[in-house]
Amino acid sequence: MKKTSLFLLAQLFCWAHVLCGQQGLVGEYFNGTQFQEKKMTRTDAQINFYWDRTAPAAGINPQAFSVRWTGRIKAPKTGTYVFRAKVDDGIRVRVGETLVINAWQLNDHVALSGKIHLKAGQLYNLQVEYFNGLLEGEIQLFWQLPGEEPAFGGLFGNNDKLITSQYFFQPPTATAPPPDRKPQSTTPVKKPAKPKPKPQPAAPAPTALAKDSLERYVPKNVMFEQSKSILLVDSYPELDRFAAFLLRNVSVQVSIEGHTDNHGDSAKNQTLSEERAQRVANYLVKKGVVPGRLRTKGYGDTRPLNREKAAQGYAQNRRVEFILTE
Repeated sequence: MKKTSLFLLAQLFCWAHVLCGQQGLVGEYFNGTQFQEKKMTRTDAQINFYWDRTAPAAGINPQAFSVRWTGRIKAPKTGTYVFRAKVDDGIRVRVGETLVINAWQLNDHVALSGKIHLKAGQLYNLQVEYFNGLLEGEIQLFWQLPGEEPAFGGLFGNNDKLITSQYFFQPPTATAPPPDRKPQSTTPVKKPAKPKPKPQPAAPAPTALAKDSLERYVPKNVMFEQSKSILLVDSYPELDRFAAFLLRNVSVQVSIEGHTDNHGDSAKNQTLSEERAQRVANYLVKKGVVPGRLRTKGYGDTRPLNREKAAQGYAQNRRVEFILTE
Protein backbone atom coordinates (compact mmCIF):
# COMPACT_ATOMS: atom_id res chain seq x y z
CA MET A 1 0.00 0.00 0.00
CA LYS A 2 1.30 3.45 -0.90
CA LYS A 3 2.39 5.84 1.81
CA THR A 4 -0.27 8.36 0.70
CA SER A 5 -3.05 5.79 1.24
CA LEU A 6 -1.71 4.86 4.67
CA PHE A 7 -1.59 8.53 5.62
CA LEU A 8 -5.19 9.09 4.49
CA LEU A 9 -6.42 6.04 6.42
CA ALA A 10 -4.68 7.27 9.54
CA GLN A 11 -6.27 10.70 9.15
CA LEU A 12 -9.72 9.19 8.63
CA PHE A 13 -9.29 7.05 11.75
CA CYS A 14 -8.38 10.10 13.79
CA TRP A 15 -11.38 12.02 12.43
CA ALA A 16 -13.74 9.15 13.32
CA HIS A 17 -12.36 9.22 16.86
CA VAL A 18 -13.05 12.96 17.07
CA LEU A 19 -16.63 12.49 15.79
CA CYS A 20 -17.43 9.83 18.38
CA GLY A 21 -15.59 11.57 21.19
CA GLN A 22 -13.53 10.01 23.95
CA GLN A 23 -15.30 7.56 26.22
CA GLY A 24 -16.30 8.60 29.72
CA LEU A 25 -17.84 11.80 31.11
CA VAL A 26 -16.28 15.17 31.87
CA GLY A 27 -16.48 15.67 35.64
CA GLU A 28 -16.18 19.20 37.02
CA TYR A 29 -15.66 19.35 40.79
CA PHE A 30 -16.53 22.40 42.90
CA ASN A 31 -16.33 23.63 46.45
CA GLY A 32 -19.78 24.56 47.72
CA THR A 33 -23.13 22.89 47.21
CA GLN A 34 -24.04 25.19 44.29
CA PHE A 35 -20.92 24.97 42.08
CA GLN A 36 -19.34 28.06 43.64
CA GLU A 37 -15.59 27.41 43.26
CA LYS A 38 -14.30 25.10 40.55
CA LYS A 39 -11.34 23.05 41.76
CA MET A 40 -10.64 20.47 39.03
CA THR A 41 -11.83 18.75 35.86
CA ARG A 42 -11.23 15.10 35.00
CA THR A 43 -12.66 12.21 32.96
CA ASP A 44 -14.75 9.70 34.93
CA ALA A 45 -15.48 6.30 33.38
CA GLN A 46 -18.75 5.91 35.28
CA ILE A 47 -20.71 7.50 38.11
CA ASN A 48 -20.10 5.18 41.02
CA PHE A 49 -18.75 6.98 44.08
CA TYR A 50 -18.93 6.77 47.86
CA TRP A 51 -17.06 9.38 49.90
CA ASP A 52 -17.01 8.45 53.59
CA ARG A 53 -16.16 11.85 55.08
CA THR A 54 -13.42 12.18 52.46
CA ALA A 55 -12.99 14.64 49.61
CA PRO A 56 -13.02 13.70 45.90
CA ALA A 57 -9.63 15.44 45.58
CA ALA A 58 -7.24 17.68 47.47
CA GLY A 59 -8.55 21.17 48.15
CA ILE A 60 -12.24 20.17 48.13
CA ASN A 61 -14.38 20.47 51.26
CA PRO A 62 -15.56 16.87 51.93
CA GLN A 63 -18.80 18.07 53.56
CA ALA A 64 -19.84 20.78 51.08
CA PHE A 65 -19.04 20.12 47.42
CA SER A 66 -20.78 19.65 44.09
CA VAL A 67 -20.03 17.86 40.82
CA ARG A 68 -21.32 18.32 37.27
CA TRP A 69 -20.80 15.48 34.78
CA THR A 70 -21.44 16.22 31.10
CA GLY A 71 -21.13 14.21 27.92
CA ARG A 72 -23.29 12.01 25.71
CA ILE A 73 -24.88 8.64 26.26
CA LYS A 74 -25.50 6.03 23.56
CA ALA A 75 -28.64 3.88 23.70
CA PRO A 76 -28.02 0.20 22.75
CA LYS A 77 -31.74 -0.50 22.18
CA THR A 78 -34.90 1.35 21.23
CA GLY A 79 -37.49 1.59 23.98
CA THR A 80 -38.18 2.92 27.46
CA TYR A 81 -35.20 3.16 29.80
CA VAL A 82 -35.46 3.42 33.57
CA PHE A 83 -32.64 5.50 35.06
CA ARG A 84 -32.07 4.87 38.75
CA ALA A 85 -29.76 6.59 41.20
CA LYS A 86 -28.65 5.79 44.71
CA VAL A 87 -27.71 9.10 46.26
CA ASP A 88 -26.77 11.05 49.37
CA ASP A 89 -27.48 14.03 49.01
CA GLY A 90 -28.86 15.95 45.95
CA ILE A 91 -29.08 14.91 42.29
CA ARG A 92 -30.41 16.05 38.90
CA VAL A 93 -30.19 13.86 35.77
CA ARG A 94 -31.00 15.36 32.36
CA VAL A 95 -31.05 13.19 29.20
CA GLY A 96 -31.48 15.26 26.05
CA GLU A 97 -34.12 17.85 26.95
CA THR A 98 -35.77 15.69 29.63
CA LEU A 99 -35.14 16.11 33.36
CA VAL A 100 -35.34 12.41 34.25
CA ILE A 101 -34.46 12.66 37.97
CA ASN A 102 -34.82 15.82 40.07
CA ALA A 103 -34.18 15.56 43.82
CA TRP A 104 -32.12 18.66 44.61
CA GLN A 105 -32.36 18.44 48.39
CA LEU A 106 -30.76 16.59 51.28
CA ASN A 107 -31.33 12.86 50.79
CA ASP A 108 -30.15 10.11 53.09
CA HIS A 109 -29.10 7.10 50.96
CA VAL A 110 -32.28 7.05 48.89
CA ALA A 111 -33.14 5.30 45.62
CA LEU A 112 -34.62 7.53 42.89
CA SER A 113 -35.79 6.75 39.36
CA GLY A 114 -37.19 8.21 36.13
CA LYS A 115 -38.14 6.96 32.66
CA ILE A 116 -37.36 8.12 29.11
CA HIS A 117 -37.76 6.70 25.58
CA LEU A 118 -34.49 6.41 23.62
CA LYS A 119 -33.61 5.20 20.11
CA ALA A 120 -30.98 2.55 19.42
CA GLY A 121 -27.59 3.86 18.32
CA GLN A 122 -28.44 7.50 18.96
CA LEU A 123 -26.27 9.77 21.09
CA TYR A 124 -28.07 11.94 23.65
CA ASN A 125 -26.65 14.83 25.63
CA LEU A 126 -26.29 13.85 29.29
CA GLN A 127 -25.87 16.06 32.34
CA VAL A 128 -25.72 14.76 35.91
CA GLU A 129 -25.48 17.26 38.77
CA TYR A 130 -24.77 16.29 42.38
CA PHE A 131 -24.07 17.93 45.72
CA ASN A 132 -23.04 16.68 49.14
CA GLY A 133 -24.14 18.91 52.00
CA LEU A 134 -23.66 16.70 55.05
CA LEU A 135 -21.00 14.25 56.20
CA GLU A 136 -20.68 11.32 53.78
CA GLY A 137 -21.52 11.51 50.08
CA GLU A 138 -22.70 8.87 47.63
CA ILE A 139 -23.87 8.69 44.02
CA GLN A 140 -24.38 5.69 41.73
CA LEU A 141 -26.11 5.85 38.35
CA PHE A 142 -27.88 2.74 37.00
CA TRP A 143 -30.20 1.96 34.12
CA GLN A 144 -32.67 -0.75 33.22
CA LEU A 145 -32.75 -1.56 29.50
CA PRO A 146 -35.97 -1.77 27.47
CA GLY A 147 -37.80 -5.09 27.70
CA GLU A 148 -36.22 -6.03 31.02
CA GLU A 149 -38.16 -6.26 34.25
CA PRO A 150 -36.61 -5.52 37.65
CA ALA A 151 -36.70 -8.23 40.29
CA PHE A 152 -38.75 -7.49 43.40
CA GLY A 153 -37.08 -6.67 46.69
CA GLY A 154 -34.25 -4.35 47.66
CA LEU A 155 -33.50 -0.88 46.36
CA PHE A 156 -32.76 -2.06 42.83
CA GLY A 157 -33.77 -4.90 40.56
CA ASN A 158 -31.36 -7.57 39.33
CA ASN A 159 -31.56 -6.07 35.83
CA ASP A 160 -30.34 -2.64 36.92
CA LYS A 161 -26.78 -2.10 35.75
CA LEU A 162 -24.25 0.59 36.51
CA ILE A 163 -23.81 2.56 33.29
CA THR A 164 -20.25 1.90 32.14
CA SER A 165 -17.86 3.90 29.99
CA GLN A 166 -18.76 2.04 26.78
CA TYR A 167 -22.02 4.04 26.70
CA PHE A 168 -20.51 7.42 27.72
CA PHE A 169 -18.84 9.76 25.25
CA GLN A 170 -17.29 13.17 25.67
CA PRO A 171 -18.28 15.89 23.18
CA PRO A 172 -16.11 16.21 20.04
CA THR A 173 -12.98 18.27 20.63
CA ALA A 174 -12.45 19.45 17.06
CA THR A 175 -14.54 20.67 14.15
CA ALA A 176 -12.03 20.42 11.28
CA PRO A 177 -13.26 18.59 8.15
CA PRO A 178 -11.89 15.15 7.22
CA PRO A 179 -8.90 15.02 4.82
CA ASP A 180 -9.65 15.78 1.17
CA ARG A 181 -7.58 14.54 -1.77
CA LYS A 182 -8.40 17.60 -3.88
CA PRO A 183 -5.61 20.16 -4.12
CA GLN A 184 -6.16 23.13 -1.89
CA SER A 185 -6.04 26.66 -3.23
CA THR A 186 -3.06 28.69 -2.09
CA THR A 187 -4.74 32.03 -2.79
CA PRO A 188 -5.21 33.82 0.50
CA VAL A 189 -8.80 34.63 1.39
CA LYS A 190 -9.46 38.00 2.92
CA LYS A 191 -11.34 37.61 6.15
CA PRO A 192 -14.14 40.05 6.95
CA ALA A 193 -13.55 42.37 9.84
CA LYS A 194 -14.90 41.05 13.11
CA PRO A 195 -17.64 43.17 14.70
CA LYS A 196 -16.81 44.60 18.07
CA PRO A 197 -18.32 42.46 20.82
CA LYS A 198 -21.16 44.01 22.74
CA PRO A 199 -20.55 44.39 26.47
CA GLN A 200 -22.19 41.61 28.44
CA PRO A 201 -23.82 42.18 31.83
CA ALA A 202 -21.86 40.84 34.74
CA ALA A 203 -22.92 37.40 35.91
CA PRO A 204 -24.64 37.38 39.30
CA ALA A 205 -22.50 36.24 42.18
CA PRO A 206 -23.35 32.70 43.34
CA THR A 207 -25.24 32.41 46.58
CA ALA A 208 -24.80 29.78 49.25
CA LEU A 209 -28.13 28.18 48.38
CA ALA A 210 -30.23 28.48 45.25
CA LYS A 211 -34.00 28.86 45.55
CA ASP A 212 -34.55 25.24 44.56
CA SER A 213 -31.69 23.81 46.57
CA LEU A 214 -32.53 22.85 50.14
CA GLU A 215 -36.21 22.97 51.01
CA ARG A 216 -37.56 19.90 52.85
CA TYR A 217 -35.37 17.34 54.58
CA VAL A 218 -36.88 14.26 56.21
CA PRO A 219 -34.19 12.56 58.30
CA LYS A 220 -34.48 8.78 58.41
CA ASN A 221 -32.76 8.13 61.72
CA VAL A 222 -34.22 10.61 64.22
CA MET A 223 -36.19 8.44 66.64
CA PHE A 224 -37.96 8.82 69.98
CA GLU A 225 -39.09 6.57 72.79
CA GLN A 226 -42.61 5.35 72.15
CA SER A 227 -45.26 7.89 73.22
CA LYS A 228 -42.51 10.17 74.58
CA SER A 229 -40.38 13.07 73.39
CA ILE A 230 -37.11 11.49 74.58
CA LEU A 231 -34.59 11.13 71.74
CA LEU A 232 -33.04 7.69 71.26
CA VAL A 233 -29.25 7.51 71.25
CA ASP A 234 -29.31 6.25 67.66
CA SER A 235 -30.62 9.67 66.61
CA TYR A 236 -27.48 11.53 67.67
CA PRO A 237 -25.28 10.84 64.59
CA GLU A 238 -27.99 12.12 62.23
CA LEU A 239 -28.57 15.27 64.29
CA ASP A 240 -24.82 15.84 64.68
CA ARG A 241 -24.55 15.64 60.91
CA PHE A 242 -27.33 18.17 60.46
CA ALA A 243 -25.91 20.52 63.11
CA ALA A 244 -22.54 20.49 61.32
CA PHE A 245 -24.28 21.49 58.09
CA LEU A 246 -26.04 24.41 59.82
CA LEU A 247 -22.78 25.61 61.37
CA ARG A 248 -21.18 25.68 57.90
CA ASN A 249 -24.17 27.43 56.28
CA VAL A 250 -24.97 30.22 58.72
CA SER A 251 -27.57 31.93 56.48
CA VAL A 252 -29.91 28.92 56.54
CA GLN A 253 -33.04 29.19 58.70
CA VAL A 254 -34.81 26.00 59.85
CA SER A 255 -38.40 25.19 60.68
CA ILE A 256 -38.58 21.94 62.67
CA GLU A 257 -41.89 20.13 62.25
CA GLY A 258 -42.99 17.34 64.58
CA HIS A 259 -45.40 14.54 63.53
CA THR A 260 -46.93 11.46 65.18
CA ASP A 261 -48.92 8.41 64.10
CA ASN A 262 -52.68 8.30 64.66
CA HIS A 263 -52.62 6.00 67.67
CA GLY A 264 -54.26 7.42 70.76
CA ASP A 265 -55.89 10.75 71.45
CA SER A 266 -55.39 13.44 68.78
CA ALA A 267 -54.98 16.22 71.34
CA LYS A 268 -52.20 14.31 73.11
CA ASN A 269 -50.57 13.55 69.77
CA GLN A 270 -50.56 17.27 68.99
CA THR A 271 -48.78 18.06 72.23
CA LEU A 272 -46.32 15.20 71.70
CA SER A 273 -45.43 16.42 68.20
CA GLU A 274 -44.70 19.91 69.56
CA GLU A 275 -42.51 18.50 72.33
CA ARG A 276 -40.55 16.35 69.88
CA ALA A 277 -39.88 19.30 67.58
CA GLN A 278 -38.69 21.36 70.53
CA ARG A 279 -36.49 18.51 71.81
CA VAL A 280 -34.71 18.39 68.44
CA ALA A 281 -34.25 22.18 68.49
CA ASN A 282 -32.74 22.00 71.97
CA TYR A 283 -30.28 19.36 70.80
CA LEU A 284 -29.16 21.51 67.85
CA VAL A 285 -28.68 24.51 70.14
CA LYS A 286 -26.43 22.43 72.38
CA LYS A 287 -24.32 21.70 69.29
CA GLY A 288 -23.78 25.41 68.68
CA VAL A 289 -26.68 26.43 66.41
CA VAL A 290 -28.03 29.90 67.24
CA PRO A 291 -31.57 29.55 68.67
CA GLY A 292 -32.88 32.42 66.53
CA ARG A 293 -32.33 30.32 63.39
CA LEU A 294 -34.74 27.63 64.61
CA ARG A 295 -38.54 27.55 64.69
CA THR A 296 -40.66 24.65 65.89
CA LYS A 297 -44.19 23.51 65.09
CA GLY A 298 -46.20 20.38 65.76
CA TYR A 299 -48.79 18.82 63.47
CA GLY A 300 -49.82 15.84 65.58
CA ASP A 301 -51.25 13.04 63.42
CA THR A 302 -52.70 15.30 60.69
CA ARG A 303 -49.97 14.83 58.05
CA PRO A 304 -49.12 11.12 57.69
CA LEU A 305 -46.43 10.05 55.21
CA ASN A 306 -47.79 6.51 55.05
CA ARG A 307 -51.52 5.79 55.34
CA GLU A 308 -51.11 2.01 55.64
CA LYS A 309 -52.37 0.64 58.94
CA ALA A 310 -49.29 -1.43 59.61
CA ALA A 311 -46.26 -1.22 61.86
CA GLN A 312 -44.09 0.18 59.05
CA GLY A 313 -46.64 2.87 58.22
CA TYR A 314 -46.98 3.95 61.85
CA ALA A 315 -43.19 4.11 62.27
CA GLN A 316 -42.76 6.34 59.18
CA ASN A 317 -45.38 8.75 60.47
CA ARG A 318 -43.56 9.27 63.80
CA ARG A 319 -40.97 11.74 62.56
CA VAL A 320 -39.56 15.25 62.39
CA GLU A 321 -39.06 17.24 59.20
CA PHE A 322 -36.74 20.18 58.52
CA ILE A 323 -37.83 23.04 56.22
CA LEU A 324 -34.76 25.05 55.15
CA THR A 325 -34.84 28.60 53.83
CA GLU A 326 -32.53 31.58 53.57
